[in-house]
Amino acid sequence: MVARRALLAAGLSALGIALTTAGLPQLVYPPWFDQGAFAACGQILNRGGVFLRDCWDVRGPLTPMLYAFALRFSESSHMVFMLNLVWQAASAGLLGVLSWRITHSRAATLTGPVLYWLMHATLNYWSVAQAEGFANLAFITAAWCAWEGRQLRHRAPGWWLAAGLCSGALFWFKYPFAAFALLLMLWATLTVRQRPALRSALGSLVAGWVVAIVAGGLYFVANQAGEALIVHLRYALANFHGKPLDERWEWLSSLFWVELTTFARIGSTPTAGFKDTIPQRLWLGRGFPLIVALVGLGAMRTLANARLRAAGGLALLWLLGGVLLNIWQGHSYRYHFVIWLPPMALVAGLATAGWQGGTGRAWQAATLSLAGLAAVAQYAAILPWMQDAAYQVLIAQRTLRHIHIESKQEARVLLAEFLADKLTPDQRVAIFSDTPEVHLLAQRSSATRFPYVRWADESRDPSVREWLARAYLADLQRTKPAFFILTRDGFPWAEARFIETWKALPEVAAFVESNYIYIGENGPYLLFAQR
Repeated sequence: MVARRALLAAGLSALGIALTTAGLPQLVYPPWFDQGAFAACGQILNRGGVFLRDCWDVRGPLTPMLYAFALRFSESSHMVFMLNLVWQAASAGLLGVLSWRITHSRAATLTGPVLYWLMHATLNYWSVAQAEGFANLAFITAAWCAWEGRQLRHRAPGWWLAAGLCSGALFWFKYPFAAFALLLMLWATLTVRQRPALRSALGSLVAGWVVAIVAGGLYFVANQAGEALIVHLRYALANFHGKPLDERWEWLSSLFWVELTTFARIGSTPTAGFKDTIPQRLWLGRGFPLIVALVGLGAMRTLANARLRAAGGLALLWLLGGVLLNIWQGHSYRYHFVIWLPPMALVAGLATAGWQGGTGRAWQAATLSLAGLAAVAQYAAILPWMQDAAYQVLIAQRTLRHIHIESKQEARVLLAEFLADKLTPDQRVAIFSDTPEVHLLAQRSSATRFPYVRWADESRDPSVREWLARAYLADLQRTKPAFFILTRDGFPWAEARFIETWKALPEVAAFVESNYIYIGENGPYLLFAQR
């Protein structure tokens, strides 16, 4: 018995080390647009600013607040990615708790969290530390609380209240995520048999949901940002949920379908312009086809088994809800699929839950074999990245600057070095483009509440665009940044035309032309200094 326990402990320790090392390459990933936007807001929040009043992003305030927390320790991207890894480890652990509470199966409890962690470890650099990844912990917590509320009848109202609070908190990651409460209400209606218990569950769930949303709203009201919040909501409604049906269908049947099938076939390849020379190991589709197969088997297993049917229904509604949320948003960024990872891992884990009899043991052996192959394929995919990161940091002893300058970040790194050399830490800079990560790399805050200006092109509501333009000009007039910076056509992507966007805001253009003088270029950046 002692030898068996020692062997088990050694095996779990080895698994823990292997899983930890799989995530370590993310610590040297470069920040990209989204991480840069969150970090730019985090910098301003750490200076006492308020979200939307002093920093603006299309998503909610909770992710910038988490970035602000990480940047208190060090204004470096590796601190943000470290927080993300710790956050995902907590998410995987809580997913394991949920799996255990549902099945009391060691196989399911281990399989789900391992697959979740590895799926997240193999994401590319612009898919990690996103609002979706951070929101997953709230999704998992809400699902766990709902499950406990259904099981522990005498303490059910408290658990359902907590599920509502977590669902309401999702609103402040991304507004559409709050719809998760509707899925939990539907699941409760389908699985809670007693009418009084159902009324209590729904009432507590809605109460928690409302409290979380109202509490967040009070943050804005108390900080004189209520009007900004209303404009923010109008922007979200017009841009993410107000697309015409024919436009949405065209996107759904073309680009989204390509992204969806690619995700199911190979997941999210860890490249996208960073370390393109690292070999892409697509052995067994990097494990994703096997995970998709396990999801199908898990659906069959749970819906066919009365004991697991409620759990299977919760997980499958969760997964379906994630797909519908992405369709509702109407964008084809593959990091949006990150919210699918917890229910996928949960259902895949449920597939491995055994039952009595020879058929049950054979099923468990087969599903565990599939899960093992999927894990090995995912580990094989990230192994070259682990080897490269180890070489860069331990052998070549390169800094993050040297690592990032070998990617598409080169121009941003060089501009950041220029700004860090020319500006004191208290001085600010206005970058009229979509490269907010420069603020993080330079450790210099944005002079306006807008670390990027995509809104000037994409706002579907003219009155909202006008409000944002006035706010941008007011910020410039108030802070009078040392530099105003534009980018050439074709940067940071081929279709970018930010000089035209700037000229389309005549009052902003007139202010810059009156108060700034062109002093030269820094790569694709055009520099203007105060007269």
